[in-house]
Amino acid sequence: MPLKQTIKERMIPIKNYATISPDATLREAALSLRKSFFELDGGMRTVAGPRAVLVTDKKQKLLGILDFKSFLKNYFPQIGGLGKKIMVKDIMLKVKGAIDVSASVEEGLTTIVQKKISVLPVYDGDKAVGLIRDTDIFLAITDSLEKGN
Repeated sequence: MPLKQTIKERMIPIKNYATISPDATLREAALSLRKSFFELDGGMRTVAGPRAVLVTDKKQKLLGILDFKSFLKNYFPQIGGLGKKIMVKDIMLKVKGAIDVSASVEEGLTTIVQKKISVLPVYDGDKAVGLIRDTDIFLAITDSLEKGN
């Protein structure tokens, strides 16, 4: 099977993501995401780096995710103030599932498809350690196809 790699081999570690409080404004979240997006790539634009801000509580427990799409959908009503009135907690994507770090990429694909989501938190026990995205799984499949599997 081409997807026998573990999630750990394909996930983006949680340390690569910016985090923000649910009480932050959309503007604060957008600027945090922009900063981490460029820092990770040495100031260069990318399509592969983190495209979301993780919403966490004071103990760094994952509460939700604010991705580019959520930001863009909520930007236009705030053109004059870039999200000054919109709070992250009101528009963040709720966590709809999770997967263990030792699970296979195939299990991750199954969960993402069944839950109709594009990103899945990865846990080691009860600690969030990363995220696996549909694009990471796509790359795992295409890497396998390229190798002739």
